[in-house]
Amino acid sequence: MNPERIRSGRSLNRRSYLTLTGATVAGMLGGTSAVSATDDGYETVTVPEGEREVVYVNDDETLENVLFDVTACGAGVTIVAYGSGWTIRNIGVRGQVDMEDNTVIGGAVTDGGSARIENVWMGDGAVYEEEGGIGIWLDPEHDGHLTIDRVNVQEMGNNAFYCSSPGGNGDGTVTFRNCYAANCGIAHYRLARGIVDNCVAAVTDDRQHRQGRGVWAWPPGPVFVKDSQFAMNGNHYSFVPGAEDEGSTMVVARTQWDDEFRGGWTDHYGGTVYFAGTGNDPQNAVPAGCPTSVMDAVED
Repeated sequence: MNPERIRSGRSLNRRSYLTLTGATVAGMLGGTSAVSATDDGYETVTVPEGEREVVYVNDDETLENVLFDVTACGAGVTIVAYGSGWTIRNIGVRGQVDMEDNTVIGGAVTDGGSARIENVWMGDGAVYEEEGGIGIWLDPEHDGHLTIDRVNVQEMGNNAFYCSSPGGNGDGTVTFRNCYAANCGIAHYRLARGIVDNCVAAVTDDRQHRQGRGVWAWPPGPVFVKDSQFAMNGNHYSFVPGAEDEGSTMVVARTQWDDEFRGGWTDHYGGTVYFAGTGNDPQNAVPAGCPTSVMDAVED
């Protein structure tokens, strides 16, 4: 994600979708995005060919029940959330985003506060290219706590959950619960300090840029992994503790993980993984409650 590119857009949040007509929204964005409401309680934002929808969420705001249709060639969407007390929930992205290595959801929890991202579908992924597309990205300014619950991210080239940047800066934390990540490049869960709880990572794609690490723990750590499944199918490490010649610490408990790729984890950076009650028979199933389709997310 390039924050300057994102911030150069015009602000448009949930309230705008509820109060503005499609034509007015299109005028604000300099495009022709169509916004429509349904009787099922969600809005559909149809992004035109070659355009990217940019949505801002600020302190104590909630963006919810919106379906972003990016099926047009070259279409994409980015939701930018900065501040504390914000919530993003019941969001679906239909179609593959096409916007190079930019992110679908990005930002930071600031002032030591908290925020949530929950019940989101990004399972259609990004157009296939090296480092093409990020699911969720955290800015180095993140100094609070973000909970990511029931989010399904697949087929991203530049990490499913790219949440390691605050490690040496804002020092914020992140908790993943009931999430599913599959066939994403570089890493599926990438964080510097936090928890991965009842989550799944799976690699079934034979394309190199869709075979990322299971959990990549950046310094300083620690990262706790519990009750999770890592079905890497011999394509990459389940766990990597450390980065850029500096180690990190991971604790993995009650978790099934794949050890076929070079033993399943590496201490290349000087990091350590502590295992407790684990096994090597991971299952590739979406956790209960995590959306399995775009409509599962927006109609919740």
